[in-house]
Amino acid sequence: MVATALTAHAQRLLPRQTGVEITAGVPVIQNEKLIQPETFTVGVSFTRYLKAENYTFLSAVYEQQNLPYGKSNVPLSDALLLAGYMHPLLSDGGKNAFVYAGCSALAGYEELNRGKSVLPDGAELFDRSRLVGGVGVHLAVELFLSYHLLFVVGGRGLFLFGSDVYPFRPAISAGFRINL
Repeated sequence: MVATALTAHAQRLLPRQTGVEITAGVPVIQNEKLIQPETFTVGVSFTRYLKAENYTFLSAVYEQQNLPYGKSNVPLSDALLLAGYMHPLLSDGGKNAFVYAGCSALAGYEELNRGKSVLPDGAELFDRSRLVGGVGVHLAVELFLSYHLLFVVGGRGLFLFGSDVYPFRPAISAGFRINL
């Protein structure tokens, strides 16, 4: 029994161990309801563990939201690539639950009003679609469901430089990671 426990523990969080994570969530928009139609974020990440339970990640994220404008909405979508690092803050004694904090650099494309400069009421939109870059801060809670399957709940705040709309974009998400 002791040998089995040691072997199982040794299978987790090994340096150079890789993982694939799929998440879905919602952007947090100031003064708006948390759950709104056509407002979501989805992402896929590839992780690689380093020493001492920390890891790096490369994520592709798509985020869509609607900006209120009069009686209608202006669609805003972002396709982003994030590269970052996560460091463990807390864990339980059995290494089954972790709290991680991290940072990332990002680049991508922001599309406003599906690339159209005229709004539904005929007004002209001066903000435009463009390439964006920036940095992100991340906080995650990760729970091992089995030796290779984790449930991940996280929050992130992205600072987008070059965006004509909100420069700070918070979001919350949940998903699963499979460590290979």
